Amino acid sequence: MRYAVILGFWEFSREEMSFSSSGDVKSAVRVIQIFRLFAELKRPLALSSISSKLAFPKSSCLALLKTLEAHGYLYQINDTKTYYPTRRLLLEGQVIAENDPFLSHVRPLLRDLCDATKETAFLAMRTGLLSHYVEVIESDQTLRYAATVGEKRPLHIGAAGQCLLGAMNEKEREAVMAMMDFEKFSSDTLTSAAALRSSISQGKERGWFMSIGGYQSDVASIGNYVWINGEAYAIVVAAPTNRLKSNELAISQAVLRCCSRVTSTAMF
Repeated sequence: MRYAVILGFWEFSREEMSFSSSGDVKSAVRVIQIFRLFAELKRPLALSSISSKLAFPKSSCLALLKTLEAHGYLYQINDTKTYYPTRRLLLEGQVIAENDPFLSHVRPLLRDLCDATKETAFLAMRTGLLSHYVEVIESDQTLRYAATVGEKRPLHIGAAGQCLLGAMNEKEREAVMAMMDFEKFSSDTLTSAAALRSSISQGKERGWFMSIGGYQSDVASIGNYVWINGEAYAIVVAAPTNRLKSNELAISQAVLRCCSRVTSTAMF
């Protein structure tokens, strides 16, 4: 858990965060795991260390490292025989992100939402039984909700999941909820389809969705859904519970204004 000055509250293990699919290509997944390992440990690593930590056969691991090195994504530190990523992945990723036609449209509106509420704002879509963060604008406040692009959360624990489920028709929503396991993370987690169904119904009547302490008691979120290019997305503000509850009306209205702007200016 990241508690010192940031509410980041979601440090799962590497296995819990992998969400692997039976259709994954093993070599592609291994490349991703290698880069995630460097990001996690933040230091050069030897072949034996990478192979051991990721449980890869040493020969396969060496072949991947040599391929990444040959294509300019890793370099070997000769004196130590360790590897470290070059800046190539960063630079190419920046170019891709800067030219994403969808996010380039939504990002400024999320920034405005963050500025208006002084809280972290994010955009999420549904991936199976998870809400998937596709853009995050973090608050500048010292105590804030901290999240990163690419993180995934169970649908039943936050406003994002309620938004995405609320966007579905009843038949589709019930089919999805029937597959959920409703794991309990805190005393306020919605641990049944009935409880989640009730919360979604309240959100639809209210005009926006809210979760208080779905994962931890000190985290709350307010959001609503928008349709872009036929796909439902959740626009959410998340914050420390006491701060969000004391500004519930202002935050909910800011979220609704953002949703309206996204819908009215959408180009997809």
